[in-house]
Amino acid sequence: MVNLDSCVAELAESFDAVVDKSLAQSEASREERELLREKFRTAFKTNIELGLATVFAQTDSAKEHAPPQTEVTVDDLMLQEGALLRVVGRRNRYPAKAASLLGMTLKKNRTMLKGLKVNITRGKVDLSGVTENHSEVLENCFVKVNSDLKCCKDLVVENMDKTSRLIESYKILRNTEEACLDDMES
Repeated sequence: MVNLDSCVAELAESFDAVVDKSLAQSEASREERELLREKFRTAFKTNIELGLATVFAQTDSAKEHAPPQTEVTVDDLMLQEGALLRVVGRRNRYPAKAASLLGMTLKKNRTMLKGLKVNITRGKVDLSGVTENHSEVLENCFVKVNSDLKCCKDLVVENMDKTSRLIESYKILRNTEEACLDDMES
C-alpha cells in the first residue's frame, strides 16, 4: 500500500520542476520567483492532499485528518441558483402576495430604524461675558461659521439618508438570503 504523504511528495517534486521551468522564463526578480514558487507549492500541496485523501482514503482516520474543503463546488452554486429561481418564480406567480410581504418588511424595517434614533439635547451657550472689539471681523467670522455649519448639517442629513438606505438594503438582502436558504433546505 502506498503512503499518502509519499505520493504528495513525489507529485510536489514534479510540480516544482514545472514551476521552476516556467519561472525561469519570466522576468520576475529572484525574491518574486521565490515567493511565487512557495505560493504555488503550498496551494498545489494543499489541494492534492485534499483530493487524494477524499478519493483514495480507505480508513476513517485518513478522512478525519484531511483538511476541510473550502472551495465552492458547482453543485453548491446550482443549488443556490435553483433556490433563487424558485423565489423569483413565486414572486412572479404571486406578485400581490410578494408585494405585500415586501411592503410589510419595509414598514417594519422603517419602524425599527425610527426607534433607533437618539435624542440629542441642545445646550445653551452663555455669551454674556463676550465683548465686541472688532465688529466687522466678528461678523465675517459668524457668517463663515454659519455657512460651514449649514454645510455640515447638509452632509449629516445626506449621510443619514445613505446610512438608512444601506441598512434597509442589508435587511432586504438578509431576508432574501434567509428565504433562499429555507428553499434550499426544503
